[in-house]
This record gives sequence, C-alpha cells and structure tokens, in this order.
Amino acid sequence: MLNSIKNIIPLSLLNMIRRARARWIYGQYQGMSRQQIFQHIYKNQVWGRSPQADSFHSGTGSRDDQVVRPYIDALSAWLRQLPLKPSILDLGCGDFFVGSQLRAHCNSYIACDIVPELIEHHRSKYASLNVEFKCLDLAQEELPDAQIVVVRQVLQHLDNKSIALFCKGLKPSHQYLVLTEHIPRNSSFAANRDKPAGPDTRIGLNSGVVLTQAPFFLKVKNQFNLCEIEENGGVIQTLVYELN
Repeated sequence: MLNSIKNIIPLSLLNMIRRARARWIYGQYQGMSRQQIFQHIYKNQVWGRSPQADSFHSGTGSRDDQVVRPYIDALSAWLRQLPLKPSILDLGCGDFFVGSQLRAHCNSYIACDIVPELIEHHRSKYASLNVEFKCLDLAQEELPDAQIVVVRQVLQHLDNKSIALFCKGLKPSHQYLVLTEHIPRNSSFAANRDKPAGPDTRIGLNSGVVLTQAPFFLKVKNQFNLCEIEENGGVIQTLVYELN
C-alpha cells in the first residue's frame, strides 16, 4: 500500500505511517532469534510473492527489473574489468534471483543465508550453477574466505549490534565489500539509527546504514559509488569498499 500512495502524500507523513507500521511489525518478532525472524518473513511472504510462483521471494528490491537491472549491469561490468575472475561471498543471498545472474562473471561463488529452508531450496534449483550454498548467520559465524563480499540490502534489516558483529567478522582475505543499502534521498539523514531486526528498513527513521560512520567506523582504503536507483522515497545505493 505504501508504494501506491508514496507519490500523492508528503514524505514527512509517509515516514510517520512507516514508523507506525514498523512498531506494529516489530511487535510480532519480539523474542525471536534472527533465524526465526527471517524464517517467519519468508514463510508468511512478508516481502511478497514471486511472480514465478517460486517458494521464496525477497521483495521488489530483488525482483523489480527497474531496481535490479542497473545493479546487475553495473556490478557485472566492474567484475569483468578485474584482471581475473574473482571469488565471491554473497551474504544474505535471499531468493538468489540477482546472484544467479552474476555467477558467470565469477570464479568460485559462495552464497549464504540464515534461513535453512531457503538454502536447501537453492541447492536443488541452482545445482547447475556450481554455487556453494551455506546456511550462515553473518553476525555470529565465521565468514568464508573470498576476494569480494557482496551484501545486498541485508544490513538495513538488522539491528546495530548485529551489523557491528558483521564488520568485526570481515577477514584479510576480503579485498572488497560491495554493499547495497536503501538510504534516504536527502544527504543530511542521520546515519545508523538503531532498530530491531525485521522486514523493514531505517527509511522511516530518516536513516540508513553507513558503515564508515559511528558506531561502526569500518576502515577502508578506498571507496566508490557503483550505482544508485531511486526507489520508494529513497535511494538504493551500492558502494564498493576496498578493504585491504
């Protein structure tokens, strides 16, 4: 419903609606673990239903061609210009609609998600792509080695403690972090306001995840903006961080 009214009401009112909706949503997830939260989201199709009638659907940010096509094109072009095909670690791979279209540009590909049912589904559906699918909590478990870590619209659904643990878990083998986050359109937003883990983002708080700012202070050698797509009162921004 929010998508249908976003163009006819002021952004301030839309954010008030989002905050009220968020309070109602997060009440449903109190007492759940991170894994239980995202199992509930997929089981109850909180992010929508797949137009292909698939079992799992990660929302418009994963399926809307106007959102995913510029990202796939930009990231594919960057991967192709690297001297060698890189190894990829895809954290929070979701329904893997996007990841499946990046596979050809990579050497090895490890795709991880916290939902075991989703991972088992992918092992069958994408068996021909030679992808290693792992059930993994990026905030608690050791991350596999890879040259490039891809985290696409995942951290925006987590609380700050979980994000900080993810940052701490990055390893020397991780040369680049390709991070996609839904952030407010205005440049003066307050970065990294905390929220409970769940299906919504920080947009309703006029906030977004920025790893190089407090409280995370991720140290990077270099960074550049890979692409930006306007969507739902904000911007889906993809940054490439050179980590070492």
